[in-house]
Amino acid sequence: MRQLDLAEKYFINAGEYVEAFEMYVRANKWEQAQTVITRYLPESEYTKIQVHEARKFEGEGHYKEAEKMYLTANEPDLAINMYKKAKMFDQMIRLVQKFRVDLLKDTHHHLAQQLEMEGSLKQAEHHYIDAGAWSYAVDMYRS
Repeated sequence: MRQLDLAEKYFINAGEYVEAFEMYVRANKWEQAQTVITRYLPESEYTKIQVHEARKFEGEGHYKEAEKMYLTANEPDLAINMYKKAKMFDQMIRLVQKFRVDLLKDTHHHLAQQLEMEGSLKQAEHHYIDAGAWSYAVDMYRS
């Protein structure tokens, strides 16, 4: 009946912390979901629950929600990998810049190699240049 506060109270009284968390996630109330899960469960347990929820979102193609959940679980590498698998490279690079800046050039280089092998030369060129390896782009076009 959309009385989330009341529903939370009853879930908590029943010891159903995960149900309260999932209720808030379904309602897109991320802060309340985070508050409930961190208040009542140990970190190792709530991290597993958040990753599980993120994988559900990912499986449904709800990448933004999955990203939020992965980041809330302090698992940026899982979010980066999700975007890589989905070939959403701009989103992947955005997260690498934010969380793994030391790997940014290597990431661009690996993406360029992958895209070159797939025949996406213009995209590969872009990533070679961003990796600081413009000579690889020249060699790619030569061959």
